[in-house]
Amino acid sequence: MTAFARRLSMAVLGASWAISVSGPTVHADEGWVITSFNSDITVATDSTITVKEDIRVDFGSLQKHGIFRTIPLRYRYDDTNDRYYLLEVKSVTDGSKGLPYSESIDHDNDVIKIGDPGRLVSGANRYVITYTVRGALNSFADHDELFWNVDGALWPVAKRSVTATVNLPERAFQKAACYQGPNRSREGCTFASSGQAVTFTSTRQLGSGEQMSIVTALNQGVVDVPPPLLEARNRQFPQDAFDITPLTVALSLLIAIAGIGLVVRNWWIHGRDRAYLTQYYLTNDPRERTDPLFHHDPLVVEFGAPQNMKPAELGLILDESADTKDVTATIVDLAVRGYMTITEVPRQQGDWTFTWKEGGEAAALLPYEKTLLDGIFAGGRQVKLSTLKGTFAPTLRKAQGQIYTDAVTRKLFTTRPDTARVTWGCLGVGLVMAGIAATVLLGLKSGWGLIGVAILLGGIVLSISVPFMPQRTASGRELLQRTLGFRLYMTTAEKYRQQFAEKAQIFTQLLPYAIVFGCVTQWAKAFEGIDTSATNNWYAGNAPFQAALLANSLQSMNNSISSAITYTPPSSGSSSGFGGGGSSGGGGGGGGGGSW
Repeated sequence: MTAFARRLSMAVLGASWAISVSGPTVHADEGWVITSFNSDITVATDSTITVKEDIRVDFGSLQKHGIFRTIPLRYRYDDTNDRYYLLEVKSVTDGSKGLPYSESIDHDNDVIKIGDPGRLVSGANRYVITYTVRGALNSFADHDELFWNVDGALWPVAKRSVTATVNLPERAFQKAACYQGPNRSREGCTFASSGQAVTFTSTRQLGSGEQMSIVTALNQGVVDVPPPLLEARNRQFPQDAFDITPLTVALSLLIAIAGIGLVVRNWWIHGRDRAYLTQYYLTNDPRERTDPLFHHDPLVVEFGAPQNMKPAELGLILDESADTKDVTATIVDLAVRGYMTITEVPRQQGDWTFTWKEGGEAAALLPYEKTLLDGIFAGGRQVKLSTLKGTFAPTLRKAQGQIYTDAVTRKLFTTRPDTARVTWGCLGVGLVMAGIAATVLLGLKSGWGLIGVAILLGGIVLSISVPFMPQRTASGRELLQRTLGFRLYMTTAEKYRQQFAEKAQIFTQLLPYAIVFGCVTQWAKAFEGIDTSATNNWYAGNAPFQAALLANSLQSMNNSISSAITYTPPSSGSSSGFGGGGSSGGGGGGGGGGSW
């Protein structure tokens, strides 16, 4: 393959790429046809080319104002530069008299809109466009060259015939080539030289999305070909945003590794639990360290609530979240402790009545317990669970906040778990947004979008780490270990059935903790055949008091409480749409459009 042929192949591929990204190829036929497209191109010695396009169309019975002619002005040159042409429209006529037209730039294309907005035409029409172009010629080691796309692939209709004539200065012609078809096609078309003119002709009708490109080699020195007109690449996202070079890859990996390393370090310092250097309860040594990663203390069974902690407090120390299960356990605990009674509503499945009991010591209540009692009985001394639906959510949020505050006051966490999650979550989201912005901005500006991706990756990892960011203090970790031992006792309670026969009262005393630990059924099963009715002065159901029946009822009540106290009435919105609010795009105006 000769040097000219190799360069020609590269030029064809480059031009095809430029055409493909300059605009989408149109395939929908509009019902009219270009009967002939002839381009007369004259190359001046200063390398300016003058193009006269004679476009003959047949609209048939269609009513049209005229046509568009779209000519690309910018092409990709290399990884850092775009090449641009300087185009000037000289005239637009029908072959004899001028036609009205307007000119605009749309996405680096010069758009010539021909026709009278107040007049419609049909049938055969002729449009002759004359314009000059500077910066279109190329210079190589052994020749100069005009590589020109005659008609373009953006026409929505077929072209029955495409021809072009290139007029060259004297003794300029060296060789030529012609291609036709869709983008990247190597299908040949015909050409012939006569004197200083070279004529190119398509061999068939070119359909919508097809074009004819011509190449003419010139002897060097005949035409003064200046360097191409270049400017920084006008990058498109995402196809031009990620330059893969040793520098961008190395920097991106460095930033990604450093970012993930910082997230891991942040979790190690602020998320890993603290631990005493020695057994605190034996040595009273307050020195702390970060809990070793693969260190696991053996569990020791606890037969009662550690440090006389309430169910919600142990629930929080277990999962670092004050959730509705903790609130349900607190309500049952308040009933067990004599502040209320719970009665299953007869013949009305899924509802219970809470009744205030006189004589409870308000001073013995923790802030969140008082908040729950005040919220439940705000409407009177006897309240149905179903009536709390839609009104109890503010009380729930306040109580949950007080549970968190109580834990921090007791120095079980270094900071409120919910605050830690929100803080690090906001930072993670902020870093994700910064990564997205950096990806787009750096990608469009310099092709360094990989740097933004590395930042984005760090933000994603930080966001994923958010659930693990609450940090227990050393005393909180000690309480966690004892709480796990207490849960082990309750989940393996059947081993202690003999003891329960003598201590039936612990069934109701520890029942709220079973709710927190999620082992109500297992706890009740340990008391099968043991009479626990004497310990019950707080719950009345539709059947005799039995551990198994109470467990089932409490499970149902827990679901009902969770549904009722978290329910928020929906907003009505502003539109109908029938059938439940309509569907698809929803109300209001939608975007769309087509031809003019």
